[in-house]
Amino acid sequence: MASYRSELDPYGALSVPDREETGEGAALPGSPGGREAARRGLALVRAYAREDAAGVAAALDGADPAAARQLPSVTGDILRLVVGIVLSAPRTLTASDVVRTADVIAAAGPPHHELAVTQAVRAWAAGDDTGLRGWGEDGTACAHGTAVLAAALAVGAWGREAFLGLLDTFDEVAGACGQP
Repeated sequence: MASYRSELDPYGALSVPDREETGEGAALPGSPGGREAARRGLALVRAYAREDAAGVAAALDGADPAAARQLPSVTGDILRLVVGIVLSAPRTLTASDVVRTADVIAAAGPPHHELAVTQAVRAWAAGDDTGLRGWGEDGTACAHGTAVLAAALAVGAWGREAFLGLLDTFDEVAGACGQP
């Protein structure tokens, strides 16, 4: 699996100096902004899995700036979870399967991100870290890219309905824990 340096700490949050440099409040996981980021990140992954362009747009429209800065972290966490589960199971999914699925799924996103996202997924499939390096510079592109890759891996490995069922279960658990 490709690895890369990130501006995020090991828990997926912006490091303290980065928060201070922004001059704005950070969206911590338990804060309203953190809960909004989690809700929007999950909605973004779900919308891509459904190939729902309106859902992709709705997941990002009107996001609080602190929550929007955390979206790449949230979608990255979802991607890490999916990768961990997919890699722990018997391997029936190929890189080319993921690329084909991502090509279809990415079409639900904004046209100005679709090409970059599909190229980044191809770079990931080829094990080419250089194709992934630019993602961290544009938080929105990073959120789209990680959401598409997570959805493509999960849909390719488990099927659309099974993955959407998993996301629904996660929503239920989060709701029971007080997450709006």
